[in-house]
Amino acid sequence: MVLPTPLRGSLVACHPHPLFGGTMTNKVVHSMYKAFRDAGFAAIRFDFRGAGESEGEHGQGITELLDVQAAAAQLDAAVARLAPTTPGPRVLGGFSFGSLVGLRAASEDPDYTHRIGIGPPLAPDLPGDREYDWSFLLDSSDRRPLVLVAGDQDEFCPSAEFVRFVERLRSSGIPVEARLVPEANHFFDRKGHVLRELLEGVAARVAGLPVPDPSFPTTAV
Repeated sequence: MVLPTPLRGSLVACHPHPLFGGTMTNKVVHSMYKAFRDAGFAAIRFDFRGAGESEGEHGQGITELLDVQAAAAQLDAAVARLAPTTPGPRVLGGFSFGSLVGLRAASEDPDYTHRIGIGPPLAPDLPGDREYDWSFLLDSSDRRPLVLVAGDQDEFCPSAEFVRFVERLRSSGIPVEARLVPEANHFFDRKGHVLRELLEGVAARVAGLPVPDPSFPTTAV
């Protein structure tokens, strides 16, 4: 956890699938954490149960919701001590499996003001015969801002699936800012600098700070 001053808001960051090596030290999660930290957000990363140093067993994205709630409670308590009257925007973000869990957790907590999903696992043939239910988001009437990001070479979030997903959300009236990072795979290998700049812009906008013109192009969806 980090608590910068002045404090402009808070971020809970969720990591990718524990059974495929995902932990809070994942480089994509770190990029999101660092971008918001540098914009003045209190931020927390944590390991889902059974990952890293955490005890317990993988819960198929269900019991992990409790892990998000526990991390958020810890962060909220620290923010309340630091800025009891002006906590600022409250952001929940995640990468891959973490985007699924994070966005579902945000759907159950109206106090989050902004949502971020990076590399949402949308492919119909995910490893381990995994199949995820996104109806909590697709069938919702949630109007809170949502940022979605993926690489246009993402094997677990194919561009065509990503575009269809975004279009379905927008048809439901959900305000989505969606970006594809050119030539990036699921883990943004060799494109981490592009993702970092994009996330720095997102953090600045949420914080109400000036957003510099980007040096690296991304594709709006």
